[in-house]
This record gives sequence, structure tokens and C-alpha cells, in this order.
Amino acid sequence: MAVDVLRDPSQAVSAVKAMLGLDAACSSSSIQFEILRATVWSMAAPAGEVHTNRVLSAALPTCRLLSSRSTASEEALRVDLRAALSTLEDTGDLLHLGGGYWSPATARLVAIPAGAGHLLIGGVPSSLLPIDDSTVQYHGPHRHLAKPSRELATTLPAEEFASWSRVPSRSLQDWAREVFDSLERQQYSPASAEAFEFYLPAISRPGAPQFKRWYESAGAATGVLLARRMRLYWREYRLVEVRAGRIVAVCALEGIDARRLMYARDDDAGNPVRARRLHAGDRAEWLFTSELPRAEQRAFAAFGELTIPDDRPFERRWTFARNEELALGMLRELGITLEQHHREERR
Repeated sequence: MAVDVLRDPSQAVSAVKAMLGLDAACSSSSIQFEILRATVWSMAAPAGEVHTNRVLSAALPTCRLLSSRSTASEEALRVDLRAALSTLEDTGDLLHLGGGYWSPATARLVAIPAGAGHLLIGGVPSSLLPIDDSTVQYHGPHRHLAKPSRELATTLPAEEFASWSRVPSRSLQDWAREVFDSLERQQYSPASAEAFEFYLPAISRPGAPQFKRWYESAGAATGVLLARRMRLYWREYRLVEVRAGRIVAVCALEGIDARRLMYARDDDAGNPVRARRLHAGDRAEWLFTSELPRAEQRAFAAFGELTIPDDRPFERRWTFARNEELALGMLRELGITLEQHHREERR
């Protein structure tokens, strides 16, 4: 059997990329995700699962070689790889089985609306699928295909974009109404140390960011409000029923995205938040001062890039190199007012 001798690091990098089915131009930020897909796929095969420690130990040398971070400490690389595993869980490529164990998720194709291509989702490495390396565009943890080959399309199952992104199929108001109607509120007995804040967009400044729409008092309000209170290390969200500003019943929001409820409340109050377009051209940058719901963030991460400026941590800047109109449609569904400003205005 012939053995190829690699005489310098650049040859080793090229050889490993070829084995992984990666194009030579694939960025290091995308490479680590394909390394982890390949590692989990190969190591989980015998038992159906593999522990985090084994994955990180096996993937680390290859990541060090391909990531241009040869001087980084092993601890720093392991932290980054562990975070990348969680990212692949969120994108639907890997399954976290609990107890630190991982398994590959079923490979499938997700059609992006308006004929904007497909996402290749799942834990199968690209090198094992019937695809041409040059047809895959890597965007962080995501794999884009303009048009899947017939063989790939007939081999893999399809998943709807809404199902993958977890964006509710119902309108914002219908979804919120169903949430409000389905949750049973329990009689409230206040503890002396508890202090709620209430989300009140109806009395907030028009277009104010959502973090400025929280108030320590519900005033004389009667009805059902979104509320929150501080725990030791996190905020806990609740639906509360108030009468003349006093809480009489409360219920938890288990598995409910409180952020989406904020947008529904904004819409009810006729006081939407705003987003501004800062740049024209092929890469449109949109400025937000309110966080987006988890489902929209998941979808946007597939075709956009999020930046949070160090000097303005309350800002969220999403840049779209593709599928901007799809993103804008999703923002309109949230009731966000879109403002077209081609030049940034700093305050």
C-alpha cells in the first residue's frame, strides 16, 4: 500500500481538507464544525453515542492543525469545541442525549423559501454524501446547497423550513392567544422578597427598545400581563393576572419563548420596535436594539451573521449576504418597523 509523505504543514492541511470533503477556501470557523460532525459520526457508530471528553480529545489535534491557532492552549481549544458542539445541537446536526453523550442527527434537506436553495442538516459528514465539494457553501455550522443533486434529493428526507427553524406556523397574535388560553394560572401568594417587573409597551415611548418597556409597577392595570423577576443568576418570566395592579394569579412559561410574547404585546399595544438598515449593497446590515426570538435567531444564523459591538452591547447587528428578503419577511411577521437608512447615524 502506497504511503504519501507530507513534508510541510500546508500539505497536511490540504490532505485533511480533502479527506473531509472540504473546499480549499473553506474558512476555519466552518471547518471546526465539519471536524466535529465527522468525529461524532465515526466514534458514535459502535454504541450509538459518544461522550464529550472523547469527542474533544479526538477532534482537538485536527482542529489545531486546520484552525490557524497552533499557539492556542489546549484548554482554550477545548472550550471552543465544546461550544461548537452546542451550536451543532441547536442547528439540528447533533443530538445531546444527556450525561455528556452525543449522537448524530438524521441527515435531511431543508428547502429555504422562495427558491433560495437548501440547507443540508444532520450529523452525516459531507465526505460521506453524494455531493460535489464545490457545490457546498459553508456558513459557520451551516451547509448550503444551491441545488441538491438528484441522488442526494432521493436519498435524504426533507424537512420544512418552519419545522427546522421552529418558527410558529400561526400568526403572531394567534400563537400568543393560544399560549394565553392554554396556560393555567395558579392563585398567587406573594413572598416578601419577590419583586416583579411588568412588560407595558402601551405606556412606553414609541419605538423604544424592549429593555426599556419594563416597569416596577403595573399601575392600576387589570388583565393578563407578561412579568419577570430576578433569581440568583437568571431572569424568570411569568404570565400574571392582575386586578387593579395587584397580582392575583401566576403561571410559569415552561418551553415558551418570552421574547416572542414581548413582540405580541408590542403588536397589541400598537407600539412596534424598529430596525434600521445601515448599508446598501450586497451585504445589508440591519441594526436592532431589541433581541429577536430564538426561532428567528436560529433561521437568521443560517444565512446571516450576528455582531454585537463591544462598545454598544445593547445593539444587535445582523448582516445578510443572501436571503435578505426572506429575513425581512420574518421581521414583518413580528410586527417590526423596518427603516431604510443607508448611512449609519451614531447617537
